[in-house]
Amino acid sequence: MISSATAQNELSLVKSYLLLIFIQKVFERDSLILEESGVLKTPVLYVEMVNAALDRTGILLSEVKHEFNKYHIRVLDIQQNHSGVHATYISKGNKKQFSMAMPAFRKEMYERMRAYLGLPTSMPHTAAFPLPEKHRPEFPDSRSATKPLRFAERNLFTPSQVYKRKSLRPAATATSGSA
Repeated sequence: MISSATAQNELSLVKSYLLLIFIQKVFERDSLILEESGVLKTPVLYVEMVNAALDRTGILLSEVKHEFNKYHIRVLDIQQNHSGVHATYISKGNKKQFSMAMPAFRKEMYERMRAYLGLPTSMPHTAAFPLPEKHRPEFPDSRSATKPLRFAERNLFTPSQVYKRKSLRPAATATSGSA
């Protein structure tokens, strides 16, 4: 019989593995977007920051994989849908399941991403988690204060087609109306 501490440790390792691979994909995508956007004056600084966080996730992921080998864990399948992230894994010859609801998965992902970027992990406000009523800013126009912030649903594994292409903006031309 497997102890509950061992089972909890397995689940924790699988959860960390899933979070780290999703975070790596997001950081890789964001780094590419920052490099190719042409919008920032100093993209190198931001790319360097994201790549440092990517390096941190790589180190942690290698540690998790080492623990996988130690406890004979192997992830067979990962599925993502609107309800959450689901994984099938084998531990010591037994096939098992792990599932985590998408809101909780995203929340933990963002907290970890903040930590890997060197930011404080206490999140006062993000688009996915609106500020509590007492912390919302006062707006002169009450209509703008009542609009909820929206979080766009995205597949965390597959980058959007928009970001796969180079910028569609035409190059700026130096034309003047006066001679």
